[in-house]
Amino acid sequence: MLKPTKATSALLVAVAAAVGFAAGPATSSASATSSQYSLATQTLPDGNKVIARWNPCQTITYRVNAGLAGNTAARRLAAVNDVKRAFARASAVSGMKFRYAGGTSQVPTNTSSSTWYGRQTSAEIVVAWASQTTSGKKSTLLGRSSRGGYVAGTGGYAFKYWKAGSAPWTGVSGRGFVVLNAAQNSKFRPGFGSGSTRGELLMHEIGHAVGLNHVSSTSQVMYPTILSRSVAAYSTGDRLGLQRLGAANSCIVTPGFVWNDLS
Repeated sequence: MLKPTKATSALLVAVAAAVGFAAGPATSSASATSSQYSLATQTLPDGNKVIARWNPCQTITYRVNAGLAGNTAARRLAAVNDVKRAFARASAVSGMKFRYAGGTSQVPTNTSSSTWYGRQTSAEIVVAWASQTTSGKKSTLLGRSSRGGYVAGTGGYAFKYWKAGSAPWTGVSGRGFVVLNAAQNSKFRPGFGSGSTRGELLMHEIGHAVGLNHVSSTSQVMYPTILSRSVAAYSTGDRLGLQRLGAANSCIVTPGFVWNDLS
């Protein structure tokens, strides 16, 4: 919907993209000729298709709601530390700057009166564990698998585009989320070591939040299903995709009426 913000400006919210995956073994093999990475794109009102990326020159803040990440304070703290390590790994590859802004009680979700990104005012990205059976802890953003159950995690972003005067349309992502399914906590080992790990789950969903899509190559973190690995690490395609989204790109000068900088 067109929303005039100034006499010569127009602002539109393009999408709150959300993609997730189900836990469990892979059900199909990847094609050897498939792309090793895939970037989210948006089409601007003038027909120009652009990569849906964040401003690589900003510091992106994030908060963590780990209330359902474990049944002890030590386990919840370990989960927060895994989130920090996952963002650090994304930063090391992309050059994007992330800053931990503390804890939160928020679970990203849409309501009848507001969008998840409209309510997200204390950090650009919120990471939260959700329970779809507990009032106040549910998220409308947590996707469902082809088998009908809720997926292990969902990550996404909100992208806005605007036009000021005679300048061309410009777009940028400005809010993101990672929602993890607390009912599947036991399926993922803490850390980034061997097996199916919480670390890789977080790396995958953070990838979605910053603009990576799923790929069909099983060697990549962005494969739709978490696999048992010797170690959780971004692979060649993941790294190329993150670099395409990151600090090597030009800054996107973003007016305050588009996204309020929360850094």
